[in-house]
Amino acid sequence: MPTPLTWDSPAGLTYDMPGLTWDAATPDPPAPKPKKKPFRRSPKPTHTPTPPTHIMSTFQYNPAPKSSGGFTTRAALGDAVTQEFITGEVATATGLTPVQVEAAVQTFFQKLLACSSGCGWSNNLYDIVRFRPTSGGSSPQPDGFHNADDINADVALSFTKEAIENWRSGLTLESLGEVGKVTPIIDTILNQDTGTADTYTAGSLIQIRGDNLKLNKADLTQGVFFKAGAAAEVRATVYGDIEPTTLTVLVPASLSGPLTVRVAVFINGSVRSYTYTNLIAP
Repeated sequence: MPTPLTWDSPAGLTYDMPGLTWDAATPDPPAPKPKKKPFRRSPKPTHTPTPPTHIMSTFQYNPAPKSSGGFTTRAALGDAVTQEFITGEVATATGLTPVQVEAAVQTFFQKLLACSSGCGWSNNLYDIVRFRPTSGGSSPQPDGFHNADDINADVALSFTKEAIENWRSGLTLESLGEVGKVTPIIDTILNQDTGTADTYTAGSLIQIRGDNLKLNKADLTQGVFFKAGAAAEVRATVYGDIEPTTLTVLVPASLSGPLTVRVAVFINGSVRSYTYTNLIAP
């Protein structure tokens, strides 16, 4: 350890002698602090992520001739979307695990059903969907309804008007070319009892709106056909107005549950049919 040199040190000691210092209390100079590395933000990606190939990037359609002149369009359906695909997309977008996504989605719809059990409803959930309980059924007497099956208790779920408008505003359209074969088309089905779309009351009238709907009700190969699940088709036998763009028909009282609707019409030498893309609910 160095010997300190003070004013009262013995004579003969000099400052430049080895091992001497002026003051033992003088600390060694501190070691220089390590320099911090400058912080640099990662550059934001300048490219737009490529959309998944499973989803069409454009809304594809076919122009088709109308019976009254001019043209309409038909959506060109792509591949059916699987639950696994949707789960994966939501998991990637939210950071949740696929198990968490499935649990959240299932719980959401279960809560809607639970609310509907007490006839709860909403015109707007999260600015995207709406729901309401529905019922129907048929009985010769007003006290003939004894359970949920008798009244065809169900829940109608759809997107809000604003959600559809926003969705439309972002669509990119692509025409796949004119469809030359004329077929009947169903655009909308209205319950004549309630005025609501895609519902029916068994034993009452529905109105089918579309194009090329003028059929011969006496020809059993033509007409409106209903199908419940895996059961055989049932042809309607009671018809009201039959026009090229509107068709009124009685839903058989024996039917219940969600129904598939098909229209068959004789056009240009052959019977051609069209199956409505939505199920109609009681």
